[in-house]
Amino acid sequence: MLLNLILFFMFSFQLSGNDVEEKSSVSKENKAFKVGEKLTFSIGYEFIPAGKTILTVEKIITIKGKKTYHISSRTKSHRFFDPFFKVRDEIDTYMDIDSFRSIKFRKKLREGRYSYDYSVEFDIDSMKAVSITSKGSRILDIPEFTLDILSAMYYMRTRKLEVGKTLTVDVLDNDKLYPLELRIIRKERVVVKAGLFDCFLIEPMLKSGGLFKNEGQISVWVTDDHRKVPVLIKSKAIIGSIVVELERVEGLIE
Repeated sequence: MLLNLILFFMFSFQLSGNDVEEKSSVSKENKAFKVGEKLTFSIGYEFIPAGKTILTVEKIITIKGKKTYHISSRTKSHRFFDPFFKVRDEIDTYMDIDSFRSIKFRKKLREGRYSYDYSVEFDIDSMKAVSITSKGSRILDIPEFTLDILSAMYYMRTRKLEVGKTLTVDVLDNDKLYPLELRIIRKERVVVKAGLFDCFLIEPMLKSGGLFKNEGQISVWVTDDHRKVPVLIKSKAIIGSIVVELERVEGLIE
């Protein structure tokens, strides 16, 4: 899915390397993003423009007595592709502004003839999550610190990244828990539509099967500063190559 690519690598990983960071814990400080931030990405299939994704830190909203960041993702296919495979995906997460834990999550996927609606509410105190789909609701046991696929990316941005280390966190998606492990490979300078950036190169390892093979099939570049903005994603798949590139930035934190 185009949307799951832009959220990059939020699926099952196997750990590699000797220098590993312990599972991430509660953090109290956010110097990475603020309300009003808007990131626009172009999505290309091979050399053909395929669509756009916009990530926005919408506002602060109170849910069950907790102040949360409302963060949205909107993915739209290029009009050239619409007659063949129209994509209109929506994802929203609500993450605690102090701990960055997920409080609420929803996604509405519309991709060609495929449609899927999924929502989940996280109860931090009881370590339970309640999910809702067209098939009904489920109560799930979750670890103390659990994120959804969108909040995981923003949480990663608040963490300290060091070359040679691995960041680990638990992610819940489609009622399945995945250990998210991101390997920090090296520093590089990259040029994208939004400009020139000094970056960390991050490589996840995907499980076997599906469209993606194992190690090295997805590469992600995030800025080497306190914001850690994702600027470039390159993916090789059986059906071709996909490039997600930062096109425009608005409302960055100073």
